[in-house]
Amino acid sequence: MKRRTVLVTGAAKRLGASIARRLQADGHRPVIHYNGSGAEAAALAAELAAPMVQGDLSELDGIDALFMRARAAAGGPIDGLVNSASAFMFDRPPQVDPALMTRLYAVNAAAPVLLASALARQDDVADGAVVDILDQKLANPNPDFFAYSCAKFALAGANTMLAQALGPRIAANAVTPGLTLQSGDQSDDEFAEAATKNLLRRPIGAGAVAEAVSFLLTARGIRGQTLYVDCGQRFCRRDGDVMFEGRR
Repeated sequence: MKRRTVLVTGAAKRLGASIARRLQADGHRPVIHYNGSGAEAAALAAELAAPMVQGDLSELDGIDALFMRARAAAGGPIDGLVNSASAFMFDRPPQVDPALMTRLYAVNAAAPVLLASALARQDDVADGAVVDILDQKLANPNPDFFAYSCAKFALAGANTMLAQALGPRIAANAVTPGLTLQSGDQSDDEFAEAATKNLLRRPIGAGAVAEAVSFLLTARGIRGQTLYVDCGQRFCRRDGDVMFEGRR
């Protein structure tokens, strides 16, 4: 199996940290990206003996510089990218905030595309891979978290076009989780109930998502695919987000 140097965005905590740990366990070398979680990033970097890089993904003019800092921290080319960082704030039409839509589009769609393009422009990478983290809401939409969802729809379309544009050197695929970790102000009990609202009636777990990401980073012959890791949550239709289960 090819061992990659993988930039994992949003790797300081939550799902990104689980992905970084899994990649390291599978023999890859993660590069820990963070923005405002410096202490958590430093602790994880020490745990994994991994380089780290700071950068605000909402500042699109700085994405290329961020990627070059990641290369410098890694001491060489980066041939893997996991776009795990995500901005997630509630809104629902008709209460739509233009500033929120602009920021969430930048972090959740534009920055991942710019990072993938920066990876592909490296002339010392002959075989690279990009994995975008999407959301089961793409197959099971509802109006909650509207700006976030719009950005994820954009990233899903971009992932398909990147697979077309960056081949044959760079593979682009996506992992699409269901509800995996507590969000917002969910209580432990609320999360425990919501996490089983899927066909398998069991929590998904961050480990299952990380396993899928690791697989796609080295999978041969897979391009432009979306791998759902949601225990069938996308087949359970509802009018609002599952995290609000029991509140409405």
